[in-house]
Amino acid sequence: MASVPVSHLILFIASLVIAAGVVGTITTGVDRVSAAVDDAGLDATETLRTDVTIISDANAGVYNASTQNVTLLIKNTGTYRLAPDGSGLDIVFDGRYVPPSAIDGELVSADAGAAWSRGDVLRLTIDANELDGTSGGLDDGDHRVYVTANGDEELFQFRVEGGN
Repeated sequence: MASVPVSHLILFIASLVIAAGVVGTITTGVDRVSAAVDDAGLDATETLRTDVTIISDANAGVYNASTQNVTLLIKNTGTYRLAPDGSGLDIVFDGRYVPPSAIDGELVSADAGAAWSRGDVLRLTIDANELDGTSGGLDDGDHRVYVTANGDEELFQFRVEGGN
């Protein structure tokens, strides 16, 4: 008769071990999902807080034919602080990606500091000679520059007349 309580005790202990394993697995899964949601929330916050505006005048001659540079003035209108040299920007010029070696950024605001903060203006110079297929300067006609910072996209269009 003593064998019945022993078998019940063994089954009870086995069920506790299985239940503890299931709880541990579920807890680990919930922790992973929670961490992923937190990371996605931080990424979304960074994206929502980033906003830049190109304030250059397209009719004011942003292209210098003698130096073959395009100079844009970009204002940080968001609350997210960006790199002061424009290194965090992705630039697409007339459908071609602009490599970082062809970009030079400099803060021009009076209170420019170690970061590109809200209200600061960045002078971004793009060397047209380093773009694929543009040796000798830009062709006459319309040109487009896409500037992307943390998912915020800005489009700037300008026209070159007598540029080459």
